[in-house]
Amino acid sequence: MNANDFKGGRLMSRHILRALGLTALLALAASSAWAGSDERKGTGGATELLLQVGPRGTALGGGTTSDVSGVDAIFWNPAGLAGLEGSEALFSHTQYIADMKVNYAAIAARAGSFGVIGFNAKVLSIGDVIVTTEEAPDGTGEIIEPTFTVLGLSWARQFTDRVNFGGTVNMVNERILSVSATGVAVDLGVQYDTGWRGLKLGMVMKNFGSSMEFGGENLEVNTFPPGSDPSASNRTLSFSTAPFEMPSFFTLSATYNLYQRADNRLQMLGAFQNNNFVGDAYTAGAEWNYRDMFALRGSWFGTVTSELDGVTGDESLQFDSGDDLYSGYAFGAGAKVKTGATQLAVDIAYRPVRNFFDDTVELGLKLKF
Repeated sequence: MNANDFKGGRLMSRHILRALGLTALLALAASSAWAGSDERKGTGGATELLLQVGPRGTALGGGTTSDVSGVDAIFWNPAGLAGLEGSEALFSHTQYIADMKVNYAAIAARAGSFGVIGFNAKVLSIGDVIVTTEEAPDGTGEIIEPTFTVLGLSWARQFTDRVNFGGTVNMVNERILSVSATGVAVDLGVQYDTGWRGLKLGMVMKNFGSSMEFGGENLEVNTFPPGSDPSASNRTLSFSTAPFEMPSFFTLSATYNLYQRADNRLQMLGAFQNNNFVGDAYTAGAEWNYRDMFALRGSWFGTVTSELDGVTGDESLQFDSGDDLYSGYAFGAGAKVKTGATQLAVDIAYRPVRNFFDDTVELGLKLKF
């Protein structure tokens, strides 16, 4: 063994030890946030925060948290913005279930030594809803369009040549007629590149923020209070609504280059996701990349569910593929074209859906300039 081999071995060992140390810290953070249980299912809100955007990440699931970079990172892990050089923009459209649509736009640019700044906007379109009442069960003739919007500001920076940190502050707004709810959600993420065979680790905490509560004119009614003086005039009564929490979760992931040559690379990805309102989830994915121009992707995830015995009070755990909506599988592909200083990327992701809903398809367009 020569001196260079000895130094290389020491360097690789140091990177592995750092990776193991960071993994231990992330596992400790995960254990403190361990709250995954489907007993709280349906008690949260602002689920538009959970709608995945960015076709590459959608096809690979939570595993992309560790290696996502550029403008795609705003949703998956804002730490991935840190390595961006120049500017990038992403536009995506998702044909969601029940004829709903998700439109997303994001842009990010380097701001010198300050780091990278990014902006994003996500809009869930429910479509037209016919207004009905007890007196007009077939419709009053009025049509409303509920809107669910997420607007975010992101910042990321490289603290060393291997460690990235980033955060996003999202403003969430839900509006139906003149009733609305507004809240603020925060995402925080870290990425660590070991420098050994593409091994990267990532952690992100998403959707931690304030509770939301609906209010507005449509919760008010002008009526005559029971038991009041007959000569008294009507009063305006306001109904109150219960506050609800956001669907926060914690993801710990890793990426590894299983095979890499000059023109080809096969990446394996894995992730653990601890959810606040549903059971914990596990993801495994793979991406084949040719000359950094063409890519094929696929992933699978499963969810832990619990069942409580009403007689004995014992709780049993079960691991199933997917969740209540998705079968668990996702597939995707992408292609890049360079024209001068501009790079254009087109990606698509497909996710099979359970039961009678149509499968979801996301198409994305990314520009780097």
